[in-house]
Amino acid sequence: MAGIKLDFRIDDDKVMRALGELNKRGRDAQPAMAAIGEDLDRATRERFDQQVSPSGDPWEPLSEEYRKRKPRRQDEILVLNTYLRDTNRYDAGPDYLEYGTDRIYGASMHFGDEERGIPERNWLGFSSDDETNAIETLLDYLGEPLGE
Repeated sequence: MAGIKLDFRIDDDKVMRALGELNKRGRDAQPAMAAIGEDLDRATRERFDQQVSPSGDPWEPLSEEYRKRKPRRQDEILVLNTYLRDTNRYDAGPDYLEYGTDRIYGASMHFGDEERGIPERNWLGFSSDDETNAIETLLDYLGEPLGE
C-alpha cells in the first residue's frame, strides 16, 4: 500500500504574528461587540422613528380610546416622552452583547399585556440587515490581522 505524508511548517514571522493576533481577538471580541451594539442602537432608534418591528412590520396602531386620552404625540406609537426609545443600552463583553432597556414597561410594550389591553409591538431585535452587519463586523474584526 502506497502512502504520502506532507509536513508543513510556517516559519514566516508575519504570518505567525497574524495568527497569534487572530487567536487573541477570538478570545476577546469586545470591540466588535461594542460596534454591533452601536449599530443595533442606531437601527432600533430608526425603527422607532418608522414605527416598525425589526422584521419591518408596522406596529399595531393605537386604539382610538387611548389616542383620545394620550396627552401628547397622539399619532406616535410607543412614544410619549421618548424614554423607551432613548433608554436602550448595551453591555458588550468578550463573547456577548446584551441590549435592551431598564424600563419596566419595556417588556409589556414588546410582548403585549392582555390584561391592560396592550397589543404586542415588537421593537427589540435584529433585522436581517442588522444580522448581516453584525456578521460583517465580526468577520472584519477577526480578519483584520490576516489582512496586514
